[in-house]
Amino acid sequence: MNIHIKYFSLRGESLMPATRKNFSAEDKNNIKKKLQEVCAAFWAEQGYKETSISKLCKGANISTGTFYNLYESKEELFLDALKKVQTDLNEQFIADIKQSPSKQGFIAAIENLYYEYEKNPFLYDNKTVDFLAFYNKLSEADKAKLEEDNSDFFRQAIAHANLTLKESEQMAFAVFSVLLSTVSSKEALSKQFDFKATFQFMVQHLMDEIFE
Repeated sequence: MNIHIKYFSLRGESLMPATRKNFSAEDKNNIKKKLQEVCAAFWAEQGYKETSISKLCKGANISTGTFYNLYESKEELFLDALKKVQTDLNEQFIADIKQSPSKQGFIAAIENLYYEYEKNPFLYDNKTVDFLAFYNKLSEADKAKLEEDNSDFFRQAIAHANLTLKESEQMAFAVFSVLLSTVSSKEALSKQFDFKATFQFMVQHLMDEIFE
């Protein structure tokens, strides 16, 4: 598997200075952003367990000393990378809804979100041994925060679409979570039938059952 990652530098200089104090707060923020980008790329291509700190440092063109000046562990970086990808997708989803605040607009936004999930398998395939190896190292507080953030995002999306639920919020969230998780079966199921048309059919009919 080939991962195309541009090496990172600030102001055209090396990111491996002799001392940590050479980094300003802005530099540290920029390096963390690049590490999150590199982490997401490796995670999607190789998985959590195969992505070492040395690979991450090489991808971001920094030393391991610099890494540990920013993160206490690999898991802390992976959690930040997951949050960043989710936040970007959620913001785009709500932006799509705002362009057409309606049931049909919500459906179109869900379909766009689904195609983005295809590019980031670690977002949905969270029952794999690889994902669980990461997830099980998180604190209960971090796990709860991830769930809370997803619920808040879904709640905001419904409000922006000006929709009223027929079912409970919990049921609606569960239904769309299951819908998005079907991307893990797309490759196999596409050999048997038109997966895109089937997914659109499910979304359309479920929307009518969930919203007024």
